[in-house]
Amino acid sequence: MPEPMTDRLPLFLLKTVLFPGMSLPLHIFEERYKLMIDRCVEQRAPFGVVLIRSGEEVGAPAEPHDVGTIARITKLERLEDGRINLVAQGERRFRIDRLDRSEPYLTGEVAILPSKDRHTPETEGESQKVAALYGEQFRLVLSVTGQWVRSLSLPGEPDALANFVAAGIEAPPETKQELLETLSVPLRLRREAELLGEIIRKLTERWEEQQRKRFAGGGLN
Repeated sequence: MPEPMTDRLPLFLLKTVLFPGMSLPLHIFEERYKLMIDRCVEQRAPFGVVLIRSGEEVGAPAEPHDVGTIARITKLERLEDGRINLVAQGERRFRIDRLDRSEPYLTGEVAILPSKDRHTPETEGESQKVAALYGEQFRLVLSVTGQWVRSLSLPGEPDALANFVAAGIEAPPETKQELLETLSVPLRLRREAELLGEIIRKLTERWEEQQRKRFAGGGLN
């Protein structure tokens, strides 16, 4: 049975992509968005986070991509000058079916987009591959930047892992939007494996160059 429509979801247009299960800190200072957040708090309602397709975050209305993520406020702080700091938690993907510009902020009628093929042998295989690659990338980043942590904790469920990696991977917003719109979990994981492979290659080259310079400069310090 298909999930119900969510009518008139208020939309927050940003130059960043929010994934289900991830948190997003926001600083609200525009009057239209302060009004939107006040209504969400009063009604205990979520809002939608959507990547801007064209336009800017501040000022004139921007055009959103068709797919975004429902976000629910988990923390909120009101500042003395009327600005708002909040943290929102991503919940589910949605597709915008119709935009409504009758409010100061953009709203839309949306349809929920559930993930596909969440638990298949292919999904499990791709999940294990991505977990290993993300771990390797993580260790290389620490090596290159001279940092150290005891361990890396990754989600075990493939869909949650795919969202976690998509949020944490270094990639342009348009690439992250592509991942958000990929409903097939194994396909999303496969694309992430490609991206991680390229990142690992570049990090390895950077680390090797650091080592050459280090030893050429007189050995271990």
